[in-house]
Amino acid sequence: MKLMNQKNKKFAKIFTVLFTIAVVTSLCAVTAFAAGGGGGGGSEAAYQSTITFFITWIRRIGMMVAFVGAIMFALAIKNNDAEQKQAGLITMIAGFIVAALCAASSMFDLFS
Repeated sequence: MKLMNQKNKKFAKIFTVLFTIAVVTSLCAVTAFAAGGGGGGGSEAAYQSTITFFITWIRRIGMMVAFVGAIMFALAIKNNDAEQKQAGLITMIAGFIVAALCAASSMFDLFS
């Protein structure tokens, strides 16, 4: 009896995995088409304004992170703590990198 239950459990697991793969594969194969046939100028403008909005705010957040890192570094210098100095510098550099990537977003050709 135990052998039969083990076989049923193994069959159920295999069936579940195969069924899940089949469902996911069928859902991924759905093709979506954009409505309308002419120009699409409105959607491109909306896309560009959305991307510009996000780039602006991500750059601002990057500069705020750099500012927080500078404060951490300054407080670590006051306390003469090497670990905190390193953490402050890393945080400050990470913020500057995020801000620089946002400033160089034209390099990534997002709007063509």
